[in-house]
Amino acid sequence: MSVAETYLDLVILINGGMDTLLLNVLGRLLNIRIRPSRILMAVLLGEIPVVLTGYSAPQWTVLIKWIIPFLMILVAFPTRRLNVFLKALTGFWLLSAGLGGFVYALWGWTQFDGGLGGERLTLVINNFWIIPLGAIGWWFLQRLWQRWQERKSILGRNIYDLEINFGGEEHGVVQIKALLDTGNHLRDPLTGSPVILLEEEVAVGAMPDNIRAFLDIPWKDYADPWPLLWKVNPILVKRLVFIPFQAIDSQSWLLGIRPERVTCFSNKGSRQIHATVALVRQVLSSEGEYQALLHPEHVQRGGD
Repeated sequence: MSVAETYLDLVILINGGMDTLLLNVLGRLLNIRIRPSRILMAVLLGEIPVVLTGYSAPQWTVLIKWIIPFLMILVAFPTRRLNVFLKALTGFWLLSAGLGGFVYALWGWTQFDGGLGGERLTLVINNFWIIPLGAIGWWFLQRLWQRWQERKSILGRNIYDLEINFGGEEHGVVQIKALLDTGNHLRDPLTGSPVILLEEEVAVGAMPDNIRAFLDIPWKDYADPWPLLWKVNPILVKRLVFIPFQAIDSQSWLLGIRPERVTCFSNKGSRQIHATVALVRQVLSSEGEYQALLHPEHVQRGGD
């Protein structure tokens, strides 16, 4: 019986090259910023199972092989969002199984460098069912992943970066992502400016103290909150506005703020838009993909 010799440096080189390719392809598919330094650190982590294969017990090697992919994705594409992490991890596994398996099989079938372990890669009839079953499973998972990506791509084309300056003394600027909402037809009742719907929790830290203090007043308990505003602080009439909207069973109000400046960023550059910002208490995106809703006019005519 011949003894197969494995050169550790060659295995490390091949494994590192494959990991580099997979991480770069994954980053481009997910439209995630690729940082060479982080890719390098992730590739070095991927070499740990390769080294341990020759110097540790098999059970530890198997355990490390399951843990390392999680660490590689965390290092290569750091994120605080669980859905982005899971998407990247799933994509890495799919690419590894598809591309890595294909290269492994091709290496053996072409007998490159003497084949795999010095022997020709052969298929045993009794185990042939593994190939179609694995192919079907891989195809099903990658289709789910593609649909996940398609939704993200469509959503991404309608999301814009906004910078809103509320005029606070220290931290008066918020930088958020806003989704174009074709169903948003709200306007400032006094100026006619189109309205941006913004999560209150995101905006409250950037507001001037006098506006933040007004939020603590139960103004929603009033059928007409305008007299309350005049009574509490008449100066705020220039900054605040109550925007009527039709609820399910009655008419209600949204508190609107006229910011000092709103800047919209897109692939064509940045521009100033005229808008009144209306605060909403509910979370607009459960996955945190955006925190505001743009009026269609902001995109069609730049909000001017």
